Amino acid sequence: MTSSNMAKLIILNTCWAALVVWASVMGYTQFVFTHDVSRISYVIVALFAAGLAAVFFGRINHLARLEVWLVTLGLIGNVIGFIIALQEIDTGSLGSAEGVQRVAASLLAGMGVAFCSTLVGAIGAFWVSTVAWVVGAKEVV
Repeated sequence: MTSSNMAKLIILNTCWAALVVWASVMGYTQFVFTHDVSRISYVIVALFAAGLAAVFFGRINHLARLEVWLVTLGLIGNVIGFIIALQEIDTGSLGSAEGVQRVAASLLAGMGVAFCSTLVGAIGAFWVSTVAWVVGAKEVV
């Protein structure tokens, strides 16, 4: 990797990191991780971090696959979230206030997993896509 590309890579990742810091200060990252009861968002972030670290060691062949993996894991989290949301629904319990509360809690927990994991996967994939473009592992279309 040329020194020019390394400088661009550092600037790009600094900008992305600043965005993550801002989101943390605003409470958005905490929201994402506390509402993903499946914890798949942690897996997505770990995979992303490992893939990004490899770029700084000169390994870039994995970036296209990493982008797909992040999106796929986000979508798997979406499916898991919908399964969580629907597994506790008992239409017979909707006749009582407690039953409605249980169903609502299940739906909200599942939707938290679905949306938060998808968001983490998509943002990670977008970050990786920009990194791949800077280091020349991806053509601009």
